[in-house]
Amino acid sequence: MAAQTPVPGCPRHKGMGFVYVCKSCEDELICMDCVTESHYGHKFGKLTDYVADQKREIQQYVDQLSKTDIPKIKEDIRKSETNGGGYQKIISDIKRQGKQMKDTIDNAIELLVKMCTELEKLNKSVSEKNKTALTKHLREDLEPKLDRCQQVLTSGTTVDVTTLAREIRNTSIDPPSPRRLQTVEFKPGTISVELLERMLGKVLIDGEDQSYKPIPTPVVLSKFKTSFPYDVCCTCLTGDEAWLSYWDAENVYRMDLKGNVKETIECKVKFSSISVSPTTGRVWFCVMDDRSIREITTSGDVVTRFNVNNTPSSLCITSDDMVVVGMWGGIKLYTTDGRAVSAGAGGPCRQVAVSPHHMVSSSLTGDVAVVDSDGVGYDNYIAGKTPDKQSHVIVMDKHLNLKFRCKDIGTTTSNGSSSQSSKFYPYDVCFDGAGDVLVTEWITKSVLLIDGNTGRCMRTVYTSDGSAPMCISLLEDGTLWVGHPDRRTKILHYK
Repeated sequence: MAAQTPVPGCPRHKGMGFVYVCKSCEDELICMDCVTESHYGHKFGKLTDYVADQKREIQQYVDQLSKTDIPKIKEDIRKSETNGGGYQKIISDIKRQGKQMKDTIDNAIELLVKMCTELEKLNKSVSEKNKTALTKHLREDLEPKLDRCQQVLTSGTTVDVTTLAREIRNTSIDPPSPRRLQTVEFKPGTISVELLERMLGKVLIDGEDQSYKPIPTPVVLSKFKTSFPYDVCCTCLTGDEAWLSYWDAENVYRMDLKGNVKETIECKVKFSSISVSPTTGRVWFCVMDDRSIREITTSGDVVTRFNVNNTPSSLCITSDDMVVVGMWGGIKLYTTDGRAVSAGAGGPCRQVAVSPHHMVSSSLTGDVAVVDSDGVGYDNYIAGKTPDKQSHVIVMDKHLNLKFRCKDIGTTTSNGSSSQSSKFYPYDVCFDGAGDVLVTEWITKSVLLIDGNTGRCMRTVYTSDGSAPMCISLLEDGTLWVGHPDRRTKILHYK
């Protein structure tokens, strides 16, 4: 190797300077003694070349700091410092717009008042003229004639009477015609809050309208307490009735709005979930022990339709008469006789999931919504024992293509990722008539309405005054069934 000027500083060999860098030892600085003692046979590089490379790397970093990173941070600081001013400008603009509206209204009021004032003056002038003319006619014509008539009647001669009578017959009394007074009335216009809000304007947050909308108060149509626990509620196709069942139970119950049990079916096998076919109205359920999918016939008999490979935990029957089965590890689509439906490329229609325990299909869009607990129980989730797991809502189209995953209130992703900012533990779902998703949520003890296209939480539909709502189902007429863990059921009118 070419001779180089040593750089003092080798800690292992006093008085020796660094000459090379050892490429075999992560560019360690070494002296000539190091070469022969501990780095024999290693690959070396010139220290001068290495230092030059390091300087270039440092210079690049300096350039990045001075030209990119630091100016960006300074700009962010400037924006942070002026952020309040931006809001103050918006507030000023709102007040200015409001003042213009108030001024416009004040001007309109002033114009109407001025009109009434001028009409009042005009009518007053006309009234004075009418009064003067009528007073003159009264005093100079009518009252003298009255006096003369009374005098003739009391002391007039026959000639006076006949003469006066002749005069009265031949004289017409034409009183002055008073000028007509204009009648005035005020007809109030309809005060439109919507129009006023449109005139005032809207506040856009991240480009979206976030105008405040009052939350409709749900109307409770009825409430009752069942004699049995249940965590699945599927409304019937006709009438104000629903099928209720409980995970790991053997019976399903058909109940009316008042809590009367209309029918009990003993399945004689423990099942995990039920669903009502939108075409036949018959109940289907899945059995975990033998991985079977079964149907309850019209006569009440239980028939096994097919078996699946993995343990089924939920299912739903679509309006196309397809069976969506939620299994440990995934969701798949089948025909009613158990044939897996192809996704078009030879493979089955499927979606990734861990433990999809509640599932429903929209009769409007064909979309499928599922609650996947991600394998974490509520108590462990609240205790923070499984920070990498999160119960969430999955919404798919009818071919099980992912539309979004909702892992937080207002947070959605198309690839499964989410930045969680608050606790969220959904338990059951159903669709409303517009294709949006209603979700029972245990943290807030409420029923939330989620946009069926974006997953954005739109509003709270119902908040429980006791235990959190567990299961949910909606009839076409807007009758919303909400079940609670303490066996309470509330029937609400959904708006």
